[in-house]
Amino acid sequence: MSPEPNSSTPDLVPGRLEQLKTALAEASAAADLKARGRFLVLTHRGPDPDALGACEGLRQLLVEGLGYEPVVATLGEIHRAENVALVEELELELEDYDSIDHSRFAGVLLVDTQPEFGHTVVPEDLPVVAVFDHHVTPSAESGSEVPVAYSDVRLKVGATSSMIQGYLEEAGLVADKTTASALFCGVRYDTADLSRNATPEDEAAYLNTFKNADRGAIARIAHPPLPSIYYSELSRALSCARRHGPLVLALMGQVENPASVAEMADLFLRMEGCSWALVGAGHGDEYVLSLRTDPSFGQAYPLMQRVLDGRGSFGGHGHIAGGRIHLDDDGESTVRATERHLRTHALALLGSEGEDGIPDEGRLLTS
Repeated sequence: MSPEPNSSTPDLVPGRLEQLKTALAEASAAADLKARGRFLVLTHRGPDPDALGACEGLRQLLVEGLGYEPVVATLGEIHRAENVALVEELELELEDYDSIDHSRFAGVLLVDTQPEFGHTVVPEDLPVVAVFDHHVTPSAESGSEVPVAYSDVRLKVGATSSMIQGYLEEAGLVADKTTASALFCGVRYDTADLSRNATPEDEAAYLNTFKNADRGAIARIAHPPLPSIYYSELSRALSCARRHGPLVLALMGQVENPASVAEMADLFLRMEGCSWALVGAGHGDEYVLSLRTDPSFGQAYPLMQRVLDGRGSFGGHGHIAGGRIHLDDDGESTVRATERHLRTHALALLGSEGEDGIPDEGRLLTS
């Protein structure tokens, strides 16, 4: 019941919405009476704009188009200022996953993620009815499969929000102001305003959602107030970052705000002559990684796979990848040992020689 994953326009796979309807109806009919018609919508930990936008779009589709009662729940704190602003400006209704009574639902719908990803929690007592995503599936390489009634994974589409917008259009629905704003932000941030990994489907979603979006809210989301911790962790990133030829590598030790990892990776990729940036930091019992590449350098996913060398979990698409390594503890020695391992494998990808014959220490960015 799975549609072709790599199509770039909705009409290449007719009946997608009908397949989804069938999966939902069967799951609802099989559930206990009190759970029929109710579905739990989940995404990955610390959701980004694409995850939040796609969840909001799916909420409208389920309510207005299909007649179901969804609850969107999130796990993990949202840290990045733009993501916090998106939730607050649009007043998104998000429940805390840890307080959810699973018996209330007929099944789970996963958005912008898949059951195999380490940054995603899937309830063991609920069936996974549907998956909507655009990331590479790690299990596909090992041959393992997770049972999903309806799976829509399109690797070439730049944003899951674009996919959900396609479902709304197929259902004959026009996104309301809140939903359109959330979907627009999802497409905007995952495709860098259509400059990265964008397909015709992303272009159509970008333009169609912008028509009905709250433009004032979009502007405020793009330029939110930044907490003081942003600047202290920016200072830390600059002090520890090293340049190794085309690579900027910054392993920051422990940080208070894990969102700073992705923010610093975005920032360092903008450096002239930088083709890829790898930033990592410990937060609690996890070591978080973000990898970015420029359009000429190649795909981020296989690079992250080689850097991790079998440790942790990861995902990505196009020129963006992220990873997480579980730590035995949050002690400095554990974090440093993890960083030595990551540095060794990152530099091995460059070969034996670095910029100006300095393969190990690299050069300070400010020197």
